[in-house]
Amino acid sequence: MKVLFVTQIVDRSHDNLGAVHGWIGALARQVETVHVLALNTGVIDLPPNVFVHSLGKDLGTGKLRQLQMFNGVAGGLALRRQVDVFFSHMVPRYALLLAPYRLLFRVPTVMWYAHNSADLKLKSANLCVDRFVTVSRDSFPLGPEKCSVVGHGVDTDLFRPTPESTPCDGRVRFLSLCRISPRKELDTLISAADLLTNRWGQRNVEFIVAGGPLAPEDHVYYQHLKDRVKELKLEGLFRFTGGIPHSETVGQLQGCDYFVNMHVEGGLGKAVLEAMSCGLPAFVSTPTYYERFPEYGKAFLFAPRDHESLAEKMRAALQMSPSDRKRVGNDLRGWVLREHDLNRQMSRIVQVMQEVREGRQPSTFE
Repeated sequence: MKVLFVTQIVDRSHDNLGAVHGWIGALARQVETVHVLALNTGVIDLPPNVFVHSLGKDLGTGKLRQLQMFNGVAGGLALRRQVDVFFSHMVPRYALLLAPYRLLFRVPTVMWYAHNSADLKLKSANLCVDRFVTVSRDSFPLGPEKCSVVGHGVDTDLFRPTPESTPCDGRVRFLSLCRISPRKELDTLISAADLLTNRWGQRNVEFIVAGGPLAPEDHVYYQHLKDRVKELKLEGLFRFTGGIPHSETVGQLQGCDYFVNMHVEGGLGKAVLEAMSCGLPAFVSTPTYYERFPEYGKAFLFAPRDHESLAEKMRAALQMSPSDRKRVGNDLRGWVLREHDLNRQMSRIVQVMQEVREGRQPSTFE
């Protein structure tokens, strides 16, 4: 099978979309050829059956020229029968641009989408996508009729525990790894840290936020967060690392004891699953993560935007023995291995592609 994979960025070092590079490599191991059409490219190390076509946005190529190049690559591959399936990653606009070639050359489109909101572009793309694939039921907003749940794609060989993850200074480290944005609710973490340290006296801790701002409003929010940390006298306990390459996030995770995610929207996030794959218990406000482990949910689920709830859970976690924490981490990693391993996920996606291509009803895997 020959696939055209359309995405935003192919760059293994990218702090936000670096994981896509791994997806392409995993897909290439299961199909004949993969052509990749991307707005930007960066550091690439992919198998020889992968052919990357950049639209050159990072080089200043204008939108009209980008559109011409998109049509030249997608239309040319379809015309020469060098593609059996289009695979659109996250962006509905790509599926819309592929629609004429889908109809003219009868090349089906499968689209990955994992978000709980549906805008007009997604609803329009729904008319020209043969099948959606997503992480979990609550990660797709248009209903189950055209959607297969395939799990997330975590590189569990890379994201794995180390024998000794606790730093030598003995401090318990809480890590949040995300883009700096108001939607990530990082104020909740700062308020919880204030309660835990300044009011309850738990000072043998450190809070690390790994990630950087992108949009102008994100930079304003970033400064607001730093001002709050200073105002609450948390400078010695709070650390902002800025954006880091995706390949380096595993080192951050392996150097910490707990992961914290304040995002209140539904669905399973890649960063949380990568943390669990490294054996880190994760504080979250999305119940889906602990559906298989209700006993752990009692310890690590907190009410959305409720810093007191989060602080209470953190304070209780500080009393956990290293062996108990390791047991929880091992159970969570086992779940990620079973349901969200990259090769397993890509195998499911390839099966959906094959079924759509052959006109069969795609599998649901549930």
